[in-house]
Amino acid sequence: MVFIMSKKLLYNLNGGKTGQLKEFIDTFKGEPRIAWYPSAGVDFRALLYLHPSFSRLTPSEKPEPTPPDIFLFTDYYPWQESTFLDNRTIFEDGRTTVYVEHIEELQRLNLLPLHRELVDFPQGSTATDRVVFIKIRIDSTQLGSIVYPVIYAFAENETFYCEKLIQNKAIITHIIHVRYGGGCGGGGKASGVWLLNVLKELNCEVFITDGHHPWQEGDESALILCSSIPRDSNVQLTPIRAIPSADWSGHGDVIWNLVS
Repeated sequence: MVFIMSKKLLYNLNGGKTGQLKEFIDTFKGEPRIAWYPSAGVDFRALLYLHPSFSRLTPSEKPEPTPPDIFLFTDYYPWQESTFLDNRTIFEDGRTTVYVEHIEELQRLNLLPLHRELVDFPQGSTATDRVVFIKIRIDSTQLGSIVYPVIYAFAENETFYCEKLIQNKAIITHIIHVRYGGGCGGGGKASGVWLLNVLKELNCEVFITDGHHPWQEGDESALILCSSIPRDSNVQLTPIRAIPSADWSGHGDVIWNLVS
């Protein structure tokens, strides 16, 4: 029998650290539900939109799976001059504040490669190859106060999938595909359409997307560089919720899909 699990992945990313991530894993009963946001950049809206408070405010058309317990963000983050995570307050306007309650650095990713076929800046940045565990608090005038644990791995999405998610037999219950970056100034050459091919591999239940799924050069290269990515998608997507483009990325309406 092949055991598919989530704690194995989290322990792998934690390494030998003895901080709050280890405490979260050790004390969590069962397997935590993980939401993966590849090419997340500095966008923490997913924490709001996947929270039960938002689900109650904006009910889905069909019964919705249980929300995630922890978020996993990946992005190779090529921007050398960025001040991301230099300050406790990441974002603030009249309605929402995103605040770092806790941050700790985990073990490095052992130089997961950056491929010229996939990214525009293969030299990366000072952030690339590092991993941090963050407790994020979001204070929203509409949804109240929300606190979520987040692991942010500064790595190429495709390589992270091959070397971390599949190798550790992780279950990823939610995947967010919003402004993936290929051809949009985000530093990549893929649209992220290859994610449709791995939904079954990761036992994904909910796929949230802005609908930009053209096959690009980087997506084709991902299939060649990572043999763990199936060549075809054999899942069915059933839309259950939509929010207007302006409410998230300005890159198209965002659709919640059940995966079957």
